[in-house]
Amino acid sequence: MQDVYTKENDFSKTIAQGEDKLRHVASDAQKKFKQGQEQVQQLISQADKQLRENPWPIVAGVAVGCLFLGFFAGNVRSRN
Repeated sequence: MQDVYTKENDFSKTIAQGEDKLRHVASDAQKKFKQGQEQVQQLISQADKQLRENPWPIVAGVAVGCLFLGFFAGNVRSRN
């Protein structure tokens, strides 16, 4: 009968250890997620600042992209 109690006690300890590890991992994941959010916010604010200071490279890039897209779309239509 004592074996059953010993096994139950060992099982309870193992479960408690697993719960502690799971809490630790969840805490670490939350910290990493927050750090990632902060880094993304910093990148967005830096990109916004650069865009507001000098928007012409972005405007030129969009214009060139649209030009190429129109060129390729025009070639597809003329083949059909």
